[in-house]
Amino acid sequence: MRWFVQAEAEELPTAYGAPPDLSHGRISTLTKTYVLSPFSFELEAGYEGDIFRNSAPAHLLRQEIEMGLPVRFTVGVQNQIEHFAGETRERSFTLEARYALTNWNKLPLNPTISAEYRVGLSNTSEDAGELALLISRDFPHLIEWAMNIFVDREFGGRESTSAGFAQSTEVPVLLPEEKLEVGLEMQYRSGGETIEPERTIKGLVIGPTLAWRPTKNVRFDLSPLPGCSDHTPAVQVFGVFSFSFGGPSAGEVGTPASTRGH
Repeated sequence: MRWFVQAEAEELPTAYGAPPDLSHGRISTLTKTYVLSPFSFELEAGYEGDIFRNSAPAHLLRQEIEMGLPVRFTVGVQNQIEHFAGETRERSFTLEARYALTNWNKLPLNPTISAEYRVGLSNTSEDAGELALLISRDFPHLIEWAMNIFVDREFGGRESTSAGFAQSTEVPVLLPEEKLEVGLEMQYRSGGETIEPERTIKGLVIGPTLAWRPTKNVRFDLSPLPGCSDHTPAVQVFGVFSFSFGGPSAGEVGTPASTRGH
């Protein structure tokens, strides 16, 4: 029997019965999970640094806002700015949406469909679309896991198609409020951006990930991921700062983190 009690003051609202931490919209720097609760918002500032073996590093800055809607929808917009070889330019503008097929734990792995359309704003970025399947669940002892499986299609001159996946596992190391979590993250791409022979992002990167939540509304994720082949950067560094607000009040019913896995 599962008992529902008042949500703790330090926890995020739940989205359709999902654990508060998985109602945040993101489990790590690379993997999103499930959807936001209705009329809640997520503001994000993200960074990606690609350190190449024989080429200048590339830096990508991202700003994103997402809003939860009723009936398990989440919509958002995203803007990207790129800095490479001393030049800074607008890279792309993206419209995105996610839809969870059922309430939490009604289907195995809680499948969620994600769709994005990216408008390229520079000569290094083509218009593109992406479809992804997001699966995630929580395990006993507060272990959280998510995988995003995606297919990306460019619509410009290259008209290339690539696919891949990102996977993350995290476990809290500072209880009872899950303020600090550590884990393992990986990403594989079959193709991707190629501006110079020595500058591609295809292949596998894998490494540690860390999530720190100083308050119930603020979260910081960091993942330094070494490349596993000559095609990938030597290291990819991902960081995301996010701020959550709105949605159900703390007084609405939910499942506290302290009861998960019992």
